[in-house]
Amino acid sequence: MLSILLKKTWNTFHLDVDFTIPKGKITILFGPSGAGKSSILRFISGLERPDDGLICYEHATWFDKERNIHLPPQQRAIGFVFQDYALFPHMTIEQNVSYGIEEKKNKRNEVDKLLSLVGLSGYEDYYPSQLSGGQKQRVALIRALAKKPDLLLMDEPLSAVDWETRRQLQEDLKHIIRSFGVTTLYVTHDVAEVHKLADKVVVLQSGKIVKEGTPEEVFLGKRLSTRIQLAGKVVGIEYDSIMAIVTVLHAEQYFKTLIDAEEVEKLRLRIGEDVIIGAKSSDVVLFKTTVSI
Repeated sequence: MLSILLKKTWNTFHLDVDFTIPKGKITILFGPSGAGKSSILRFISGLERPDDGLICYEHATWFDKERNIHLPPQQRAIGFVFQDYALFPHMTIEQNVSYGIEEKKNKRNEVDKLLSLVGLSGYEDYYPSQLSGGQKQRVALIRALAKKPDLLLMDEPLSAVDWETRRQLQEDLKHIIRSFGVTTLYVTHDVAEVHKLADKVVVLQSGKIVKEGTPEEVFLGKRLSTRIQLAGKVVGIEYDSIMAIVTVLHAEQYFKTLIDAEEVEKLRLRIGEDVIIGAKSSDVVLFKTTVSI
């Protein structure tokens, strides 16, 4: 388990958080831009130093203000995937991935296995400029995992790719991260991404934690008890005299639900918004999430 207690002040902005990350699980930091999410990753990685606090992983202390402990990044067993990929442009894909492998023996075999895992076999001699955004993100991920970190940090890794690519990468990321069993802290402001990936969610607003728990606990609260709960994005709203047909995109499937037109207006539902579809044995319920950004 990773225990995090951080305090930092920048002019009028105050960051003050205290939370834990369960081992082997995916924890997501969720919230609007400027809430302090990326700063938390940089403090945990050792790239920046907080004013006060404590960062402990298992029995190792990475930062302790009182004991004047601040381990440099290379002494923290961390893999970091940045929003802009941060690949070395002058290196081939093989060289980028092998950079993270500490063992000198069988480096090529290890690179081949990792590239195969993300469907990039045969791209060893390519350069980052020759890859698509989705391919670059896959390379960035396996390069971070190649060093076999105790903790994987991911800072909005899918924000630079289009919607279709993002949906596919969400599936790939979940499969790859879980296959490695690595403890992961993931930053996003995309509700669908949270529901797709998270075991735990920590909601951050203005430098403070306002909610934490499972995605269901955070976004649904106690308002709905259903057998099926799906997170999706509204892609269409069609009206007739008193009813509305709302089309929701979830993963690779489209769902249509018929609801009262007045309910659509009451929810202020618009195309592009994130929603939850809940289905009981006989009823289908659609509503916006309780956490907004």
